[in-house]
Amino acid sequence: MKIWLKIFIISLSASLLFSQTRIRMELDVNIEFDLSLMLYPPPRYPAYYYPNIASPANPQGIYLIIGYQRIGPSHSVSTLYLSTRGSGDFCPSISLGQLYFAPDGEPMPPPGQDPPGGNWRSFSIFYQEIEQIRVYGPGFDRIPRPQDFIFKAEANDEPGIYTITLYYRLFGL
Repeated sequence: MKIWLKIFIISLSASLLFSQTRIRMELDVNIEFDLSLMLYPPPRYPAYYYPNIASPANPQGIYLIIGYQRIGPSHSVSTLYLSTRGSGDFCPSISLGQLYFAPDGEPMPPPGQDPPGGNWRSFSIFYQEIEQIRVYGPGFDRIPRPQDFIFKAEANDEPGIYTITLYYRLFGL
């Protein structure tokens, strides 16, 4: 046990000392949709709603920041890959695919339009690539990538309180 612990600490220290590119990701808030606070039921389905609780920096979703730090003359990462997925359906009548994401500033689709179009993409249980980000030069960089969210309400949605988890993955090659 003691030997394993020493080896772990040495390998961890070596990996930190010799790493050439460090990456990080920050999310600022959980989001919430409360349709009881909005005009619901809508006069026309499907209807789209922005979150009630969202980021102070991005009222339609989250404020996501990607960061990297390059150390030394040779670098191990030239491209960062950002992707996302959801944990599963909200309930039997409300699928994960009714939650959409897009880059900040994407206009909300009009009621009755299905699918929403534009850059809106529905969540899935499988990771979907959001973006590839080129990594340049030495030093530290923080790249804001705010994401907007909409929920597509349909006539057969069951009332209730439901929770899902959204996952974001960042890796570099």
